Amino acid sequence: MGAMVKQEDVIDEAGENTTFLTDDLDRSIRISRINDETQTNKRGSWDNKIEFLFSCLSFAVGLGNVWRFPYLCYRNGGGAFLIPYTLNLIFTGLPLFYFELSLGQYAKSSPIALWSICPLFKGVGYSMLLIVTGIGLYYNVIVSWILYYLGATIYSIGTGTVPWGSCGNSWNTENCSQSLEHFSAENVTSSLEAGEGGLFEGQSSNATSQAGRTSPPEEYFERQVLQLHLSPGIDQLYGMRWELCGCLLAAWLIVYCTLLKGVKSLGKAVYFTALFPYFILLLLLVKGLTLPGAMDGIYFYIRPDFDKLWEIQVWADAAMQIFFSLGPCWGSLITLSSYNKFNNNTFRDAVFVATANCLTSFFAGFVVFSFLGFMSQSLKTDIQSVTVSGPGLAFVVYPEAISLLPISPLWSMLFFLMLLTLGLGTQFSIMETITRTVCDTWDVKHRTVLSASCLLMFLGGLVMTTNGGMYILTMLDNHTGTFPALVTGMVEVLVVSWIYTSQRFIEDIRRMVGWSKDSWWYKPFSLYWNGMWRIVTPSLLAIILVASAIGYKPLKLGDYEYPMWANCVAWAISGLSMACIPLLVIISLWSEGGNLVPRMSVVVSDWRKLIAPLPSWGKAEREFVQQRQTGAEHLHFNHYLFAGFYRT
Repeated sequence: MGAMVKQEDVIDEAGENTTFLTDDLDRSIRISRINDETQTNKRGSWDNKIEFLFSCLSFAVGLGNVWRFPYLCYRNGGGAFLIPYTLNLIFTGLPLFYFELSLGQYAKSSPIALWSICPLFKGVGYSMLLIVTGIGLYYNVIVSWILYYLGATIYSIGTGTVPWGSCGNSWNTENCSQSLEHFSAENVTSSLEAGEGGLFEGQSSNATSQAGRTSPPEEYFERQVLQLHLSPGIDQLYGMRWELCGCLLAAWLIVYCTLLKGVKSLGKAVYFTALFPYFILLLLLVKGLTLPGAMDGIYFYIRPDFDKLWEIQVWADAAMQIFFSLGPCWGSLITLSSYNKFNNNTFRDAVFVATANCLTSFFAGFVVFSFLGFMSQSLKTDIQSVTVSGPGLAFVVYPEAISLLPISPLWSMLFFLMLLTLGLGTQFSIMETITRTVCDTWDVKHRTVLSASCLLMFLGGLVMTTNGGMYILTMLDNHTGTFPALVTGMVEVLVVSWIYTSQRFIEDIRRMVGWSKDSWWYKPFSLYWNGMWRIVTPSLLAIILVASAIGYKPLKLGDYEYPMWANCVAWAISGLSMACIPLLVIISLWSEGGNLVPRMSVVVSDWRKLIAPLPSWGKAEREFVQQRQTGAEHLHFNHYLFAGFYRT
């Protein structure tokens, strides 16, 4: 045969590279790479599975893993706390995590678009969008604080000490004291007394110690970074902190540039945001273990107190920590999994990420308490006096410990770089959720939505860079991602499990992953998850919601109690996202029948039509099957050409 031939690779159905010969003179046929997902999909997809795992890990492992879990573990019985924590992971965290990963991957849609599964409840998707927008609005303000500390650390390298290491600076007061006996964690001004489940939950605060003294890091955070002392309350925010404005702008520019190409650029960024914190944590642990008093701190952290297991609050803390640490019901897990290959094994991914997240929290505790042990010995006080959670740990207590070390700017830089990557990793996923949800719902270009979202949220965040910005941030922290997320998550699971039915959903997962119905383990697997999603998980979410409501306290920041109108505004923020669910139900009924009352008779007589999946539900599965069939035809045709070549 005199025709010229060339070799090209295709992917066979098993996913392996196979080489065929094509005749490019007799036939102008180009055999393209046959993937599980079409390459023309404008939503994009992960380049490989590692990117997805790292993105989920980067989203789930955030600031709370470092500054909240270690304190909860110490407060609730040390090593004994791992018992309720693990049980809540198994029965609350993992089921929700697996549920949302599977839902997003099967639908290949973001939180609003996927509600073709039950269009009457599409308000759940809108609720998620509002929740994640509110969280993203204030979360980047915290990132701006970290950038401020990082910049101040770099600026102080030449001095050999950190700027919060001593009194006598322009921001210090006469109450500032480095005297050892005046230090107490209870006096950390930056700590917040927040409602259950907030990012800063578990904090207590007093403006000064009983002796009327404050520590240098305390005054640095409140009087230099925030300048909170200039604002008497939420109704008098006063001037802008221009340095924080610049840091906030830098934070949003980082987010914008990272997400400019959507999932493609996010997939590359998560290699850094997922792995770098572990590198820094390991370095800090190695350093911490060399410090005097470190082992005392670690023993204090893990020492089991099994009597604590009889306290209801311990179980409530474990449940809320699991729920808010893994981040379900924000829509981010749904969005991240929607970029997967259709037949990806979501169960394996859910187990890996959820377990890694919890182990990271426990590991971070060793780092934190090794330094707290050193600090307590250096200050000649007990460990309880230096143990706090939340921003008091990140911006006051841990910087205080770092200031006691030689070459303190180096350790400060490493610590705040770790916090920066943890914060940005979560913020990247939050913003990708917002932009992709809007793109999928209203068919707008990704870059347009990203640009508008970053700009508007930057402008909205400026109010939190005023002297009294902390009052606004505390309000958002307590009322955007707590009660609304619990209510939304409970409705989400109930609708899919009881209306669409969990049996159908489990069967969707089976076909998606490619499991055999005849496998010996499939029936007990199906029964287990059916019981979990229909009864156990919704019940536990209801218990967490009730516990949060019982433990709720009116907003307070230090000694400042928010006025009644501010608490009403805070509940209006919570109510706005929760109201989306019933409001969209009413709108859907109204639009179906022209007016609501006549339509209600139709609802009673023929309600199945209102909650049945739309034809678009399952589209991703149909496309996947079609691609498989097309791939098989290509392979059959290639074999025909291959055989014809040799016959010639």
